[in-house]
Amino acid sequence: MLDRLRTIVSSKPTPQKALQEEDTTNGEEQREEWDRPIEFILSLIGLGNVWRYPYIAFRNGGGAFLIPYFCVYFLIGTPLFFLELSLGQFTSRGATAAFKMSRMFKGVGWAMAINSFFVTIYYNIIIAWCLFYFFASFRKKLQWSDCGNWWNTERCLNADASDNSTARFLCLATDRSSNCTLPILPPEEYFDHYVLRRSNSLEDMGTPHWALTLCFLLAWILVAACIIQGIKSSGKVVYFTSLFPYIVIFALIIRGVTLPGAARGISFYLKPNWSKIGEFQVWIAAASQVTFSLSVAFGSILGYASFNKFKSNYLRDCMIVTGCDCFTSVFAGFAIFSILGFMSYKTGLPIDQVAKAGPGLAFIAYPQALSIMPGGPFWAVIFFFMLLTLGLDSQFALSDVTISGLLDTFPGLRRYKTYVIIGYCSVCFLVALPICAPGGIYLFTLMNEYSANLSVIVCAFFEFIIISYVYGFNNFMEDIRMMLGRRPFEPYWFFTWCISGPIITLVVFFSSLMQFRPPTEGNYAYLTYANVIGWLMVVASVIFIPAVMIYEFIKAWKATRNYQNEISNDMPHYLRMLTYASQPQDEWGPARKEDRHGRYEVLTPKTTEPIEHRNKLDDKSRIFNGNFNNAFDSQSDICSRL
Repeated sequence: MLDRLRTIVSSKPTPQKALQEEDTTNGEEQREEWDRPIEFILSLIGLGNVWRYPYIAFRNGGGAFLIPYFCVYFLIGTPLFFLELSLGQFTSRGATAAFKMSRMFKGVGWAMAINSFFVTIYYNIIIAWCLFYFFASFRKKLQWSDCGNWWNTERCLNADASDNSTARFLCLATDRSSNCTLPILPPEEYFDHYVLRRSNSLEDMGTPHWALTLCFLLAWILVAACIIQGIKSSGKVVYFTSLFPYIVIFALIIRGVTLPGAARGISFYLKPNWSKIGEFQVWIAAASQVTFSLSVAFGSILGYASFNKFKSNYLRDCMIVTGCDCFTSVFAGFAIFSILGFMSYKTGLPIDQVAKAGPGLAFIAYPQALSIMPGGPFWAVIFFFMLLTLGLDSQFALSDVTISGLLDTFPGLRRYKTYVIIGYCSVCFLVALPICAPGGIYLFTLMNEYSANLSVIVCAFFEFIIISYVYGFNNFMEDIRMMLGRRPFEPYWFFTWCISGPIITLVVFFSSLMQFRPPTEGNYAYLTYANVIGWLMVVASVIFIPAVMIYEFIKAWKATRNYQNEISNDMPHYLRMLTYASQPQDEWGPARKEDRHGRYEVLTPKTTEPIEHRNKLDDKSRIFNGNFNNAFDSQSDICSRL
């Protein structure tokens, strides 16, 4: 009777049948693998440290931001990074297919894919800015080095103060009048008035600027080419793209600290403003930056880890990558803040007012440093090529999350993979084209503030819950033992996965809601309709979690209702339904046959008995016999340890 029930109730084929079908439908096709572990490690280093961290720290009190940043890194960032590496390497599947450990939580993978989709739409404009600056650097004199250009205004102040006619516009922070006009250095005017052609508001969108649009188109062509080539090609270039940035940033730091006023900027960067530590907004910003910098809860880490060999020592990789990522964030901040100190010295303004704290900060402070370096054009070409390659690597990973989700959901599209990639990139280009318009920077900031914050925290929370209390901490540790040959330091992972991770992400989520303030871009405050669009982006991602959960509950209700009289009446119907919906799918486990052993072992073709159930939670004989406590033995074990 149990065999009959298993056949009818399950909407999927038995594991052995599923594996046989994978052989014939390319489900177990020869998946690409990293040639060397170092290529995997270097590929995980992204652009968020270089362009996003400095302005997040700048906006949240400089040195005060380091304390919550390190705390969140230890309690959320590293644990979540290791969790996703484990899940990706164990299943050899992307985000949308990796969460089959629980039927009702499969929507978490799709929520991640939607997060990645939104980020890829606006993230590629950064690559377009890099291309714009890269092409503009092939000149004897950098265009943003002085005020003698048609886009400069009367407020422009040369960095060398050679233009004394601008002195009357200089407003000292200690003596400002109502008629005072603040000076602006050339790189800021170049970015606002020439690159962006910035308008006054989102409502004044305008038409896309042709030069920036061509750079944006080229950026998407490069991304499509990277995805089509796969990790075999991208794994080779990371030796340059991940190591060379340290040389460039180090050169910028050396130049920056030799400038007058640099000490003031570095002091602002390192000296904590203790009043900021108690502000929830700073901690929320730290959580947002950690998740963005490590790319956790976006699905890209799962995707990268899925190309690992099953026995790879990814615990070592996790420690190396998270350590380097944190170091890179702080390291890049020295280059930015030493230049901000110099800009403060030249303008007479406080450091927190010398430049707008926005995503364009890296395209103002870095160009300022390049313009005053010996051989500035040469260093500019090298620097923006560095940003370009870092950005492409990150964009490739984010785009592949959604593309892999489509291919995993619709396997028939695999034979048209190249066309799917081209179609996806074309759609993203057309959707994001308004960002190239004069009002595009306001759309960019809107998407950056909404799509990369709250919904990511929600996904991170459910990742902790699934591993700790649904699938079970002990079960997951046993899966890790299959790959590493041992269970790593359990007290730390137990504390962070089961206690601190869920609590902190939940606190950050509700604090974000209670203290939410509509974002601003410069002096522009977004109108109601813009904020509604922002919240719709959040909902568009998070909605997949309850939607899939409801769908699986309906399936579980139908399955358990039809057989409740044949099996047992000891367990209430709603508990049978909940238990069934929380179980792994039949095909859960390592994707490759050679990696299936122990409770995941596939019996030989001569054996007529069904496959041994691979997970304690997947034993339907106990579920439908009403042994509810045994079915949730891992959860009970966790609760007892708590």
